[in-house]
Amino acid sequence: MWLASAGYVQADQLVVAPQVEQWGIEEVVLHSSRSYENPFTEVQVQAQFSTGSKQVHVDGFYDSNHTWKIRLMPETQGHWTFRTTSTDAALNGQVGEFDVGPPAGDNHGPVSVAKTYHFSYADGTPYFLLGTTLYNWLNRDRALEERTLSTLAKSPFTKVRFGLFPLWYVFNRVDPPDYPYVEISKHRFDFDRFDPKFFVHVESRLRDLQKLGIVADIILFLPYDNWGFASMDAARDDAYVRYVVARLAAYQNVWWTMANEYNFWDPRVPKEWNGSGAQNRLPQKNWDHLFQVLEAADPYNHERGIHNCGPWYDHAKPWITHVVAQEDLQLTRLTLKARRTYGKPVVIDEYGYEGNMFGGGPADLSPTEELSRHWEITLAGGYATEGEAYVHPDGIQWWSVGGELVGGTAARLGFLKKIMTEGPFQNLMPSPERVMDGTALAKPGEYYLFRFTSLEARLPPQIKTDGAAPYKVDLIDPWLMKVYPLGYTAAGTQAFVPLFAPALLRFTKTGPPDRDLPTGSLTELLAKFAGDTTHLEAPKIRPFKVETEYFSIDYKLGELLSDSRARSLLLKYIPSSTKLAAEMPIVLGFPLAYLPYFAGDRFRDISAAQLSAVSPELASIPVK
Repeated sequence: MWLASAGYVQADQLVVAPQVEQWGIEEVVLHSSRSYENPFTEVQVQAQFSTGSKQVHVDGFYDSNHTWKIRLMPETQGHWTFRTTSTDAALNGQVGEFDVGPPAGDNHGPVSVAKTYHFSYADGTPYFLLGTTLYNWLNRDRALEERTLSTLAKSPFTKVRFGLFPLWYVFNRVDPPDYPYVEISKHRFDFDRFDPKFFVHVESRLRDLQKLGIVADIILFLPYDNWGFASMDAARDDAYVRYVVARLAAYQNVWWTMANEYNFWDPRVPKEWNGSGAQNRLPQKNWDHLFQVLEAADPYNHERGIHNCGPWYDHAKPWITHVVAQEDLQLTRLTLKARRTYGKPVVIDEYGYEGNMFGGGPADLSPTEELSRHWEITLAGGYATEGEAYVHPDGIQWWSVGGELVGGTAARLGFLKKIMTEGPFQNLMPSPERVMDGTALAKPGEYYLFRFTSLEARLPPQIKTDGAAPYKVDLIDPWLMKVYPLGYTAAGTQAFVPLFAPALLRFTKTGPPDRDLPTGSLTELLAKFAGDTTHLEAPKIRPFKVETEYFSIDYKLGELLSDSRARSLLLKYIPSSTKLAAEMPIVLGFPLAYLPYFAGDRFRDISAAQLSAVSPELASIPVK
């Protein structure tokens, strides 16, 4: 007999909501009085949900107190029915029905790939990815989490990447309040029993992020470990992925990153490299298999990627939805190369951190450098995730545990998002052929965005626009977050002298010109803006041509070794580089400039002096 109670419908051992919104969560709650030694491993429960000809198969999970749950994110409006199957008789054969209505408020549905290189919500609303990193924010104190959410509410970010497993790293040698697994004794866990209390807390934070319009990019595996989670065997890894997906996939704002710095799961990698120094070297995992487990378990096909340190994973594999990469040099080249190679969105999830964490290197960027790198990736047609790593009292850092943002980048990235979303950002293509000594995005004949980073070019920069109608030109200062309307200029090729750098020029096709703004060449418009009209002669136009690219020490070791000319130079000046690559293949994905840092005691002959010697000769070799 069906009974309505507190907005739910109950039939003996089953509870289900009678009405949910599209892309909301329908939760079927089941109970069994039978006791099990381990209900996580001894009982399986699934449900087949149906509406019209559409069917969705969903795995359930054990929660606690003789209770199992099955969650559905209904992607279609209408009347739905379901039937359960289970190895437990009380959970098997349960049937029910419910209705799915239109989405409410700001519910646009989950985000997925759109137009090959971009993302949109399920209802077609464009999504601009602007990420930040909070690796360990769910594994510290709850008051700090609330401060983090308060900061996020005032931030421009649309994606947050974080792990489920706790982080053991510099400034993070702290035990969390709860763990994903039942703790038997201090730092000893039963890897066959999950702790539902931990996941209930995660779910509450997913809802908090969803209210803020933020995608939760969940990192499933972390190598920075002090508890044994990174060293579980293959069967437990599989069970972990399936349990996490069963519990969390129904949340519309979930993405999956399989691992952070997946290359560290390699016994040839020194344990010190991951910053923990507290664990043994990690055995390799079968990432292909884990992706197949993930893909099979997730009925909604949430976005999937994997983060590197060193060589990239093969993002051409069918279970990869978007490229995830860690790079801090050659950002334009690598972003463009990834777009060409994989035909998928490119997300540079780690390009360096604004901060003072290590007193040097990619975790000690100035705000201007952090902002510049983000713009560089954007103009190459990619998306990016920033990070802030200033050390506060008690070791609090945004990139790890959240709190407050204190640097100068976040607000300016909000300005970047504003500039991009004001234009047709999903229809813009990287257009290096339309600019000299700069970078460009273009929708030919309608919209152009040019970026210039230097006033020291040998020759004045040059741009090319299409069509016959005039364009409205705006000069944009990405640091001061100012847009200066310059006026109107004709289409075609123009050379000019920039007033300041870094700067952007935006060309927009418009109707009749505004009489309050001047019309003229780009040189004339810039001169009038600067209040100096003594030099109005535009620089001489020169033919556009593809600039020759030359090797440098910023190229990856693997790229250099794969070119016979560059390889011969490495064998001449740094002969042990090939031995280092053979013993630790991870270094093949590092720029040559980084080898002195990563070589360690066994390769002391790889030095800055050797790099200085090989650098000028590398710079004479054109890249094929």
